[in-house]
Amino acid sequence: MMHTESFFTFRTIKWEDGEVVTIDQRALPHEFKLLKIRTVEEMADAIKSMAIRGAPAIGSAAAFGLALAAYRSEKTTLKDLMDDLIKAYRVLASTRPTAVNLFWALDRVISKAREAETVEEAKKLILEEALAIWKEDYEVNRRIGDYGAELLEDGDRVLTHCKWL
Repeated sequence: MMHTESFFTFRTIKWEDGEVVTIDQRALPHEFKLLKIRTVEEMADAIKSMAIRGAPAIGSAAAFGLALAAYRSEKTTLKDLMDDLIKAYRVLASTRPTAVNLFWALDRVISKAREAETVEEAKKLILEEALAIWKEDYEVNRRIGDYGAELLEDGDRVLTHCKWL
């Protein structure tokens, strides 16, 4: 789906009314395309197919994947909700077994969910934690950009790459 928002005004991934909206990285640089993700399975597919890529975005996506599982769950007991979350965790964990940010975010959200005493509280804590991960990531990346911008002058060219050690 084409969208009217420009690449420069859209955050890579965001929570929006019970859905996750993200830039489809597979379409870049030729096309700016957004994906709307509504289920854990759709999130797992987006991570696995590299529609979502980059360690920080994968971490946010994993957290939002658990938030989607909680948001869509109709379970009425905390135990049943936690069972659903563990299943969602496993689905998301299987997408990129070497992605450190993915597991860090999944563990962080599950840990927060375990603090809850009711289904409603768990759903609230899960979404709050996913949003906290997303906001923290945004701030870190913005600061990196600010520091890097100080080193550049008009006309400079920058080549970026990712190398995992």
